[in-house]
Amino acid sequence: MPLEIRERELPGVGVRYELDLSHDESVAVIIHNTGPRSVYYRGEEDDEYEKVVEMSDSQARALGLLLVGAYYQPVPAQVGEVTPTDERTKWYQVAPDAPAVGETLGDLDIGSRTEAAILAVVRKGERTAHPPDDFTLQADDHVVAIGDQSAHEALDELLHRSP
Repeated sequence: MPLEIRERELPGVGVRYELDLSHDESVAVIIHNTGPRSVYYRGEEDDEYEKVVEMSDSQARALGLLLVGAYYQPVPAQVGEVTPTDERTKWYQVAPDAPAVGETLGDLDIGSRTEAAILAVVRKGERTAHPPDDFTLQADDHVVAIGDQSAHEALDELLHRSP
């Protein structure tokens, strides 16, 4: 079953996204204009959605990091699965002679330069989720990023190639 995310504007409330898990099961997420996220589930196609949880913006972002594998990479082949927007999550280990070594994320301007987003950096077992612009990359850092194929190719140049 191909993954398809349906989006629907909810005037005065926010935006609702729905994802089918199977022929009958689906999950809906409402992102409220005021920031909170509400997650709903239904087990049968004809059932009404039942609210599972409501989270703040920061809680939802933390859960998102868990779901994309920023903290744990169970099976490498699954981390690279393509999203409905043709993006994939990928782990990198920063090479000692990479152009990014010793540079801050702000100076590297990775978002504009590669169109990838850095989700987390793991250094010596310590995870930094959504690292700030003043975070300096070091050799052997493990970087978790999301982006399309061209974004990953550009990011690979920064994190693996000699200058």
